[in-house]
Amino acid sequence: MILRRRRYSSYTSSYRRRRRLSFGTVLRVVLVLAVLAVIVFAGYMVRKALLSDQVIAGLESQNQALQQQVDELSAIVPDVQFAQSMQEQTLSYQSLYPEMQVEPTPSFAAPAANTVYLTFDDGPSKNTATVLDALKAANQKATFFVIGKNIAGNEALLKRMVDEGHTIGIHTYSHDYNAIYTSVEAYLEDFHQTYQAIYNACGVYPTIFRFPGGSVNSYSRGVYQQIIAELLRRGFVYYDWSVSSEDATGTRYTAAHITRAVTEGVPKVEIPIVLLHDGVEKKTTAQALPGILSSLTQTGYTCAPLTNTVKPVTFNYAE
Repeated sequence: MILRRRRYSSYTSSYRRRRRLSFGTVLRVVLVLAVLAVIVFAGYMVRKALLSDQVIAGLESQNQALQQQVDELSAIVPDVQFAQSMQEQTLSYQSLYPEMQVEPTPSFAAPAANTVYLTFDDGPSKNTATVLDALKAANQKATFFVIGKNIAGNEALLKRMVDEGHTIGIHTYSHDYNAIYTSVEAYLEDFHQTYQAIYNACGVYPTIFRFPGGSVNSYSRGVYQQIIAELLRRGFVYYDWSVSSEDATGTRYTAAHITRAVTEGVPKVEIPIVLLHDGVEKKTTAQALPGILSSLTQTGYTCAPLTNTVKPVTFNYAE
């Protein structure tokens, strides 16, 4: 009996030692596996982070390349770009006045050195004859952007412009900002009236034009791109200006001030297209012209007329 108890006690102690050993082994294995799992997971997260950084870097690189392409495309003249896109669409106003077309020039020519382009808006009027006299006396040429409603009774002035080598362009018929800039159709109707009135007066169809207020102004903001696109599609070329005589600023400047504004402004620009006016109220401008011509010619400039082959000066566009 005593022997059995000793054997049982010895067996129990051995079993407990083996159990403790097995439990310790399992625990150590679990701990090792846990550590390995942590290491593997950490490695996975590191690789994932690195991969994400690589992907993000790749996307950013692609985005920069695309943005550069967009910037390069945006540098293209906006009205030409818009005109090309509009050509792909069928618009009702494109069928209006089908005869109002100009054979487009293959390319624009850079102006000759020391060439200046004097342009007169809002005529013809009684002041136009004085302007033509001054130009003839100085043997210089200019461009007249005429208002259609002013032609009646002044047809002889347009014939004289043609005969003396000047250029006639369109400055709309009514010069009514609120009317002409309501739609493309409204502008084309007004434009066509002047187009035909000029031909009826002097036998020449105009190929160039100037927007009242310039190509971009507060009245035309919502429609100017469509108007430009349509008239470019028809072959017409428009000209803004790079030098202002300041004779349309609302202040009645003296002839001396107008002369100084022109002669000081011309040398500062690459293509000097000068804004002047020969409307009925612009007597001071007509009086200033002999001094302007004298100063320009004495400093080596030649005054030439614009044609649709001259590289245009246009305003920057804004949305």
